Amino acid sequence: MNTYVEEYIKRTRKSKSLYEEAVKHLPGGVATPIRTFDPYPFYAARAKGSKIWDVDGNEYIDYNNCYGVIIAGHANPVVEKAVKEQIEKGLIFGLPEEKEALLVKELKRRYPMMDMFRFTNSGSETTMYSLRIARAYTGKDKIVKMEGSYHGSHDYLMISHQPPLGKMGPAWAPTPFVHSDGIPKDTAKNTLVAPFNDAGALENILRKHEAEVAAVIMEPVIGNCGVLLPEKGYLEDVRTLTRKYNVVLIFDEVKTGLRIAPGGASEYFGVDPDIVCLAKVLGGGMSLGAFGATKDISSEIFPLGGAMHFGTYNGHPVSVAAGLAVLTQVLTDEAYEKLNLLGDRLRKGMRDILERSGIPAKVQGIGSMATILFNELDQITNYREAIRSDKEFFMKYWMGCVTKGVIMMGPKWSEESVLTTAHTESDIDQTLSVIDDTLKELTS
Repeated sequence: MNTYVEEYIKRTRKSKSLYEEAVKHLPGGVATPIRTFDPYPFYAARAKGSKIWDVDGNEYIDYNNCYGVIIAGHANPVVEKAVKEQIEKGLIFGLPEEKEALLVKELKRRYPMMDMFRFTNSGSETTMYSLRIARAYTGKDKIVKMEGSYHGSHDYLMISHQPPLGKMGPAWAPTPFVHSDGIPKDTAKNTLVAPFNDAGALENILRKHEAEVAAVIMEPVIGNCGVLLPEKGYLEDVRTLTRKYNVVLIFDEVKTGLRIAPGGASEYFGVDPDIVCLAKVLGGGMSLGAFGATKDISSEIFPLGGAMHFGTYNGHPVSVAAGLAVLTQVLTDEAYEKLNLLGDRLRKGMRDILERSGIPAKVQGIGSMATILFNELDQITNYREAIRSDKEFFMKYWMGCVTKGVIMMGPKWSEESVLTTAHTESDIDQTLSVIDDTLKELTS
């Protein structure tokens, strides 16, 4: 590890200088803490296709892609053209603009169970407003989330996304763990936590709090413990339970939406939620989120109903133009086929390397998402199994790949690699060679 850090410092001297200046002005030197790691983050200069170049001139194959935002490749000409054309017309108007409805029509085509959509500016806003609307619709206050899921940093959901060992409570009824100072204790009382992939535990919670729970919000595929897939029949059981107890089912598809299939996890697994939350891929690289809902739930939104949803930048014309271009011109059926084939190639190659190395690890993923969890378990289906992964070894692996020109994911064990339509088989093969070399060095 020290060798990798020393090599990293040699390669990133300009980044080091920029970071030393930044820490004087930004808390931690960054705009968001997900961008920092020891000894310091490297600074981007430009990006094109599947590659990023830092300010020191180093080239990287990028599998972080702004934590899943980029799916058309960096600086995609189709997206750039749409953005430039919109900028020439005007940045923002404070009035409706025709591409809003065009983008919603495309979203409804992909998510036919949704009758209406509203735009936001981020995934966090999307989940926040979804809870408000579900509460307005049901007249109930409590919500249930899955242990290990991250749904944004607002008060009701900044709970139990990665609780520490010893503070999780029993597996069948997790103890809510508040992850931020400044969240009122009374707020946390309305958030209940269930284990992922355990429909029986969820039913116990819903039965215990019958007539109190407004919504179950969940990632159908958890994307912040590596990649945790739902077991066969689990999502269908959750759908049955939420209907049985008159609870709104919210799918947080900020990560999976529009990525693993045209209609995301809802289409892939064939389970219809009552509300779906989208962001990341949706904006084509611009800041854009959206939540869709059935007609009766949508009628709760002001001015149709009393649930308030505002935002000066909602449906920003430049973001909508970028999103419309990505969904209608880039993400074709052929593009999804390519993404999934590349994802299969990456995951198979990683598994083959690990099998040869003898390193205890699990490769998990779906579609164009993949991750390595350095974990001795044969199967990882929930947060409590994922948290047992070797985080120190992961950082050595991650830094080793970076020094060889590959950004496998964000600098944390719980993130995942994501592919774009700009990636090639050659990129995958080069990446697998880097992974192989790094793991050989770490075990020699």
